[in-house]
Amino acid sequence: MDWSKTKTIFIVTFLLLNAFLGYQLYGKMAHENLNVLISPALQERLEENDIEINISNAEDILTAAPITGRLATFDEDYLRDNLLRQDISVVDETTVYAEMDRPYKMVDSNIPANVDAFLGQYVYLGEEYEFADYNEEENYIGLYQTYKDRKIDQYERGDYHIVLYLNDDFHVESYTQKYMEITEQENRQQDLLSPLKAVERLLNQQYLETNTAIEQAQLGYYSLIQPDDSFQVFVPVWRIQANEDYFYVDALNGEIQSIN
Repeated sequence: MDWSKTKTIFIVTFLLLNAFLGYQLYGKMAHENLNVLISPALQERLEENDIEINISNAEDILTAAPITGRLATFDEDYLRDNLLRQDISVVDETTVYAEMDRPYKMVDSNIPANVDAFLGQYVYLGEEYEFADYNEEENYIGLYQTYKDRKIDQYERGDYHIVLYLNDDFHVESYTQKYMEITEQENRQQDLLSPLKAVERLLNQQYLETNTAIEQAQLGYYSLIQPDDSFQVFVPVWRIQANEDYFYVDALNGEIQSIN
């Protein structure tokens, strides 16, 4: 027997086992840590109402500020020269309408990934947009622009920044696009409410039913203020998923802005 080789195998096995046990312990502690971070009073209320929090980093405190967005004007000649295999026209200077030379094939098993691939190939600043919704009945896909990887969203769905129009074979035939020039109000930077604090606000105002699981907390920029057609003000807002419902909590002041 090669004792040197056996010793090496034993050491490697021991290290792998330690790593595995360490990973399991970390997962257990991360789950238990949430209860430690939650105040005893809040923890008791969550348990009394059978509310389970299934989101990571629930106590993280991020920093952000309101942003303003102004619709950009497009240079039709520039787009025609730089975007391939499509016929482009600009409507009212702020909206692109493009028809594909050949319909772009999509796969409905992974729509967001297919959308990202299309954006990267054919759309101006396509990397700044993110999938929002697929309307199967009307056969289109809606996307929102992002800022710092956070969606610039609307409380009422439908006013998308990009719309991909599909044919019956699930191919993109044409699309429209708007783009906002974003300015951050740097003098209003401040710590945001943590996702857990946002959940507490919902609990305090009795929006959460018993036997509820908090499945997602997504930070985005939302607006109810639109001084004119081309200019908007957006604030950081937590979009909280509780079972199948969505709640919107202003991350700056804790106000519940809208419920879908």
